Amino acid sequence: MTDATTLAGDFARQLAPWLSARLPGNPPVEIGDVTEPAQGFSSRTVLFTARWPGGERPLVARIQRDVAVPMLADVFHQYRVMHAIAAHSRVLVPNIDFAESDPSVLGAPFFLMDRIDGRVPPDFPSYHAQGWLADLPTAERTRLWWNGIEEMARLHRIDWRCFAFLADSTATPPGAVFYLDRFVGNWFDWARDGRSFPVISEALAYLRAHAPAASQSGLVWNDARLGNTMYAADGIEVASLFDFEVATLGPPEVDLAHWVYLDEVFSDNFGVPRIDGLPRGSEAVAGFERIYGRAIPQFSYYMAVAALKILILSVRQYGNDKAMGDKQMAAPAALPDFLVDRLAHYLAEFKAGR
Repeated sequence: MTDATTLAGDFARQLAPWLSARLPGNPPVEIGDVTEPAQGFSSRTVLFTARWPGGERPLVARIQRDVAVPMLADVFHQYRVMHAIAAHSRVLVPNIDFAESDPSVLGAPFFLMDRIDGRVPPDFPSYHAQGWLADLPTAERTRLWWNGIEEMARLHRIDWRCFAFLADSTATPPGAVFYLDRFVGNWFDWARDGRSFPVISEALAYLRAHAPAASQSGLVWNDARLGNTMYAADGIEVASLFDFEVATLGPPEVDLAHWVYLDEVFSDNFGVPRIDGLPRGSEAVAGFERIYGRAIPQFSYYMAVAALKILILSVRQYGNDKAMGDKQMAAPAALPDFLVDRLAHYLAEFKAGR
């Protein structure tokens, strides 16, 4: 019997009576089709189907795991964020009905959410190189990209006060400085581990000192990208947004810039030619302004923030052996040239007023 088979059997045996006790009428529950993808930072992800007389439900379990990064230490962070999104909007996120903080059931706290059918642009190999997104006609790729932005705009329209548990004592709408202090700075403090990285320290201080006034504040998804957006299995409409493991508060431009910047990382950084139809630069900003209904000046500032954040993520291994294709995530021996160069590029654009 394989380890995977043993783990699936243990999972089913432990979860079935717990779930039965939480369904109307306490029907006998069978847990089947158990699989555990090799992914996930803050939690184990287990896919399964729960079946009972007269019912069936495809579900996903997110189970807390030991992590090195303090910002990923609480599986219920994502649970609380997704609950608030569902309670205050119609943003497409998986439904969550079940949660358990007692580790005696599965060995750690967990929550269950509905499994959504659809397809996700692949990270490895890059969606710029191959896969269903690269195979789409250019016009459909463009529409798919903007469909993701429009769903994200609905996320950003939720009043930031609906996420008071992310704000602590903050009484004013959180802006870029809040975001830099509460997320970027905290992650850097952990990642540097007592070491000196002048390029990062100086960029962080500069961005903090020159932060534009926020025109809008709200939830920052903080991992906004095509690879965290599920689309209909047979179309280009958004089926769900997911992975809110490190969601925080701040200006929506943080997510918009991250979305654009990750397009660069998954093409230019990998040495893969960009596929046509995915906006960038002034074309992207013009579309953001149309969708958000306001001017979005100084976007290069937020591109620099995105570049800084991704550079910081390279400083120290944090992925719990998460695989990147056939390689493991690991901190490089030196700061990656591409990431340093892109940070310098967007800082220069911002300083030049572009």
